[in-house]
Amino acid sequence: MKSVCLLSRLPGTTPEGFRDYYENNHSRLGSRYFPFVKYVRNHVVSASPAVNFDVITEFFFAPDLDVAGVHSGRVREILDADERRFMDQRLIRPAGAEETLVTGAPRGVEAPGRLRLMLLLNPITGAGGDFAASVAAWGQQLAADGSVLRVTLDQTMSPLPGGDNAFPYQALLSLWLESEEPPTPGAPPAGIELASTLLTEVCESPPELLRELYQPDAG
Repeated sequence: MKSVCLLSRLPGTTPEGFRDYYENNHSRLGSRYFPFVKYVRNHVVSASPAVNFDVITEFFFAPDLDVAGVHSGRVREILDADERRFMDQRLIRPAGAEETLVTGAPRGVEAPGRLRLMLLLNPITGAGGDFAASVAAWGQQLAADGSVLRVTLDQTMSPLPGGDNAFPYQALLSLWLESEEPPTPGAPPAGIELASTLLTEVCESPPELLRELYQPDAG
């Protein structure tokens, strides 16, 4: 089970300050209460056109976990209070997601500093055709020059309970880069709107750290 979330910094907070607090405080606090299977933050390095968020976070859980049940009561109060220290809560946009590997090596635990080109996509109204298949085929074409480790596709689903804002993209096509020179995606195929192109830096909590931090009953 996977969800994705767009998160934005509090007005007056710098991108560097937002990232520092998230990585060294908030991510560790969340890992204390949630039994994450995988927890990844994709911090925005550049965006064209500009976006109003600073990170796309990925949360992976066991299929049978009651996420809403965990994020309730005292835990919700603690995490909400911490979010207010650095995050604009009005712009939190979560959604369920289904990830598929389009081509390349399966995901493992990413080394610090991995760059990821994320294409934020929507279908063009009335265009017809198989949107997901067209996006996947485009991803395979973009990976053909050999500069990409893998290509993944996230299809977003309905917003999660408690989300006040709609998630604005129906697909996230990710090119996991082998070098610091990202390919130029160019114009998308017919029927696909490219809302923005993001270069992000991946920060993933290693499994051993997730196990160490998870102490839901520690007070």
